[in-house]
Amino acid sequence: MTVTINELINHTYIDKELSAALDSTEAFEGPEKLLEIWFFPSSNGIPQSKGRRLTLRDIQLEQWVEILKLVKCEVLSIKSTSQMNAFLLSESSLFVYDHKLTLKTCGTTTTLLCLQRLFDIVEKQLGWDLRDGSKYHPFKVFYSRRCFMFPMKQRSIHKSWSSEVEYLNQFFCDGRSYLVGRNDQSNHWNLYVTETSKAEEYSSQEEDETLEVLMTGLDPNYSKQFVTNREINEHEDQGHLLGYNITKSTKLDCLYDNKTNANFTHDAFAFTPCGYSTNMVIDDQYYYTIHVTPEKGWSYASFESNVPVSKISLKQQDNGQVLNNVLGVFQPAEFCLTFFAKDGSSLNKLANVTKSIEHYSKRDKIIYDLDDYQLLYMRFERI
Repeated sequence: MTVTINELINHTYIDKELSAALDSTEAFEGPEKLLEIWFFPSSNGIPQSKGRRLTLRDIQLEQWVEILKLVKCEVLSIKSTSQMNAFLLSESSLFVYDHKLTLKTCGTTTTLLCLQRLFDIVEKQLGWDLRDGSKYHPFKVFYSRRCFMFPMKQRSIHKSWSSEVEYLNQFFCDGRSYLVGRNDQSNHWNLYVTETSKAEEYSSQEEDETLEVLMTGLDPNYSKQFVTNREINEHEDQGHLLGYNITKSTKLDCLYDNKTNANFTHDAFAFTPCGYSTNMVIDDQYYYTIHVTPEKGWSYASFESNVPVSKISLKQQDNGQVLNNVLGVFQPAEFCLTFFAKDGSSLNKLANVTKSIEHYSKRDKIIYDLDDYQLLYMRFERI
């Protein structure tokens, strides 16, 4: 499974002016804020409004731009498939399905400040009634982030986890907050999750698993792959071309063994003077996304995926092997992984992956039962 040069000419949308002029010299905070909202358990659960079934993908680009301005980020480019729209942003990524979305933003973005406008559009334009009194009750909401490297440089409510939780509780019913990992260390992970809406049909919910790997202290010999040497030219979009070249040279398009020969869509961007973001879409409906901040002193890389590895590889590969492929590209000094799954067997298999990860020592391992999901958290340090 590899990408071809044709991926540079089949964008659904591309902001060539922004792509040509974007400068990330002042970027510093790699760890992202990750917001995932399931409005309904599946696309089949979307109600009709005035004789039509409108979805999130019916929201116009101009409105997504408006929503993202509240987050303090912009759209670089979009790749669309039959089941999703994958936005590559100036600060990470947005994935929009018919019934759910995932917004991942780094730096000093204000991710949660888009919630009111998002739900206004969903309510008024799509005709979705998600209110429960003064709050909203979508099918499921997740919000998570690693602890920040520079928390006091964050904006508004994002300066502290308690402020973020208080803000989320103003919008959603039955939310719960978790601090995962060691409270006395600066590398724990925070999670907010709502109880699954019992008003929806459980039988119609699609299968779901999400693997996230958050890496710090990247080996300089490996992180230099994500440093570019180019002049900013407002008339040329070198960012997407260099992003494509980095994808090929690092083999980040080969992390999964695509035995089913499923459709594979790629979008990547190399920032100036350094940094890299990519969205990969497999089988029109699954994604993995990678974001890299290679600066010495606060180097960071993240990998997030909802790809069902067993299905795509015809059971020839597992998440442990994918993890080793990811680590081989970045060689971090330490990393944590989180894994959400409904299938306990895949979680248990990954939980026992310790022996197959060479040169790393496990420091923490925690498993949570979260309503209809199980969560695995593990932290490793390089030996």
